Amino acid sequence: NALKADGWNRITIKTEGPNIKTWINGIPASNCNVEEYQKGFFSLQIHSGKQGKVHFKNIKVKEL
Repeated sequence: NALKADGWNRITIKTEGPNIKTWINGIPASNCNVEEYQKGFFSLQIHSGKQGKVHFKNIKVKEL
C-alpha cells in the first residue's frame, strides 16, 4: 500500500553498521542485518520484469 503506481515514490535507506532499514513513502519496508558489504560502493539497480520506465531524481547521500 505504500507504493504510488502513478507518481513519484520516496525511498529512504539508512545503514548503521550491519543494520539496513528502508522506507517507501515514509512507511517501513524492511529492517535487516547484513554482516558483509559494510564498506564500498553502492548503485541503483532495476530488475527485469514488467515493462515500463524508471526515473531517479533528487538523490541525496549523507554520512551519519
